[in-house]
Amino acid sequence: MARQKHFVKVCSSTSRGGLSIMDLQVLNQIVHDEKASIGQEKNVRKAARRALALGDICMAAGCPIKAIRIWRAMAQRLLDEDYYWVDAPWYYEAYTSMENLISKEEGLALAQRIDKAWHQLGHPEMATWTRHLRKEYCDMWLDRYYEALP
Repeated sequence: MARQKHFVKVCSSTSRGGLSIMDLQVLNQIVHDEKASIGQEKNVRKAARRALALGDICMAAGCPIKAIRIWRAMAQRLLDEDYYWVDAPWYYEAYTSMENLISKEEGLALAQRIDKAWHQLGHPEMATWTRHLRKEYCDMWLDRYYEALP
């Protein structure tokens, strides 16, 4: 007689390829492991992309607050890292723009996901991260280039 294999259902997918159900213990372990590896990542743009994917997994599994916390922590890390470039001396400044050095696109993607999650939770008054990050990056630009303005 053949031995039967017994599996524990960890997650299931929808017909569109999305995630519908995930075991909470497995999700917590995935989040814990990924947060540790994201924290070790030196390149903040790569870390932001991984945080976006991790938050998407949390949203699909039905844990939007966990996703918001991940995205918010990564957005704050991006701002902290990008403020370094405001006062840092640039070599070849004539050939390099600030947009090449900062992670504005990734930060705005994180902010938009945070705002979308708050809207889905029914709290549109909390959806202020996109406006906040746009203001922060505008202030960064002004801090760097204010002396050059006419």
